[in-house]
Amino acid sequence: MLSGREVLVSDIKRAEELHGHLGPFLVIGVRMGEIAGRFLNVEGGNSGMRVMVRVPLVTPFSCILDGIQAVTRCTVGNRRLKIRNSDGPIMAVFKLKGCDKTLRVLVRPQLIEVLRKRLMDGDPNEELAWEVASMPEETLFELSFSLKRKKE
Repeated sequence: MLSGREVLVSDIKRAEELHGHLGPFLVIGVRMGEIAGRFLNVEGGNSGMRVMVRVPLVTPFSCILDGIQAVTRCTVGNRRLKIRNSDGPIMAVFKLKGCDKTLRVLVRPQLIEVLRKRLMDGDPNEELAWEVASMPEETLFELSFSLKRKKE
């Protein structure tokens, strides 16, 4: 059985293969997808998962989408990934069909600014990607959960 770190590395490698290169925003998407899988109790892209992502549709931010797709198997083509172009905070809302739980993952704006500056300063993409991979979730994201109560 693989450790959590081994699973993360495997997911990052799969996302890199899909995306074409490794970068910090791709890894952010991978981490978002992994958190959703844990919260919703799904592995390997359950066909009932749905996600709506708000992100600027420009690189490097849009790279987050490929990280999410690689982990969750929610894609534009299978219509389980919805995308909204947004200049506001980067976030994703994950739901599982037939389940009352919802997970909202907000990428901390401070992280975006730090990464943007470091990329502009010439820090290597791959180096930043592995730094993001090793950061604690609470440094990367603000999570909020909801559970709908059934009507009686």
